Amino acid sequence: MKVGDLIQLSDGPMQFYDLPTGIAILAEKLPREDFLEYDWNIFVDGKFIVLGRLIEDSSTKVLNESRRFSKTK
Repeated sequence: MKVGDLIQLSDGPMQFYDLPTGIAILAEKLPREDFLEYDWNIFVDGKFIVLGRLIEDSSTKVLNESRRFSKTK
């Protein structure tokens, strides 16, 4: 998973945050000082929320990967 990916959250975060669709965009990685390394700031159902990187190991599905193009010489 990377910044810009469109994802479908699993049922846990959807129920906890009362999210109607659970369709989210990964906005940025937020560094942490512990063994979990980082959290995700995501935009979902009209608001930003922070979820742990454990969403990568759950039943979260990547719906559309971000395509970033770089200039090459």
